[in-house]
Amino acid sequence: MSTGKFGIPRGTILFEMDGIQYEFREDLGEVRRGISHLVARQRINGRPGRKVLLKAVGPSSGPLITRILRARAKLEEQVRLAKYLDHPGILRVHGLKKTEEAWYVLTEFPDGNSLSSLINIVIECRRWYTPLFAMYVGARLAEVLEYAHTVKGERGNPLNIVHRAINADHVFLDWNGIVRVSDFGLSLSALPGRVPSTAQRLLGDGFYSSPEMLLSRRIDARADLFSIGVIMLELATGKNLLYAPDELTATVKASLSSRQLSRVKRAVERAQLSRGNRMAGDAVWRAATYTEADVETDTAGLPEGLRMTLRKLLHPELGKRYQTAGELVVDLRHWLGELAFSPADAVEELTRTMDEASARLDREGVEGSISARRREHITTA
Repeated sequence: MSTGKFGIPRGTILFEMDGIQYEFREDLGEVRRGISHLVARQRINGRPGRKVLLKAVGPSSGPLITRILRARAKLEEQVRLAKYLDHPGILRVHGLKKTEEAWYVLTEFPDGNSLSSLINIVIECRRWYTPLFAMYVGARLAEVLEYAHTVKGERGNPLNIVHRAINADHVFLDWNGIVRVSDFGLSLSALPGRVPSTAQRLLGDGFYSSPEMLLSRRIDARADLFSIGVIMLELATGKNLLYAPDELTATVKASLSSRQLSRVKRAVERAQLSRGNRMAGDAVWRAATYTEADVETDTAGLPEGLRMTLRKLLHPELGKRYQTAGELVVDLRHWLGELAFSPADAVEELTRTMDEASARLDREGVEGSISARRREHITTA
């Protein structure tokens, strides 16, 4: 019987909302301080319905009451912000349910595959996605962020939303070629009454974070664009710009000034406390020391259109990167239009890749082929 941190037996009815019961299925663990992810399934008139993702915060009692109250405030903030994020590329937030045991934010369960899963699939194939596929995903993701970055409040005031945690776990590609983004609950915004972030800490996966975020500098929408570049590079080459432990030599670290070195060491300490592992510190060191030459090396062999885009997305100097998501959308649409790569082409490549990975696993005697899991997902989604 699966109970997880919340100690809930699988199959328990957590609550009822608008005539629909929500049955606990799985505890995915704590995603940030005080907030856990749960998977639930709707039950309508006793019959199973769709899955939903719940962000849950426990009872407001005990020694961690301050953390719990703050986490609850963040849930309320996410629901308020979600009112302004009505876009087909953003997973919907359905509302907030308060019970005696916990508070829950109901979120649409993602169809398709996370980019993290897609990257794991090509590891099985021992090859990577085509440059066009990487540009396609980047373009769709940039369109979503162009919308989010420019959305306005009820009085026409810019909300200045920055996702802050664009990474391979928060981006999904479904079987219609639609790219969708989750977890705007981590966003920075100018939402009136927003709970300010008092602690400088790493959000999301540090190996997709921008240098300014890793080094605890002021961030804006350009931080999300850097993350797009890291994702595109990884899809097309398997390389992550910020994961380069062999490049973090004593000589490279010594190239920093004493002021830079002090900043990096403080940022490393914060990152390791936030993520709980040493490797988060490696991302900080790499963010502080990588050069244009490193980007050139990592993009070598790619078509010039993708290479030009990645040079600009991943430039070490903030002022020389893309300044808005709209600029990136224009460039990627140009390259994709010129080369005629459509959603159907993306789905075809994904299907072909999954079938190839499945065949390899079958040859190696691994049970539960990818193709079978893909067919099951299409049937049950």
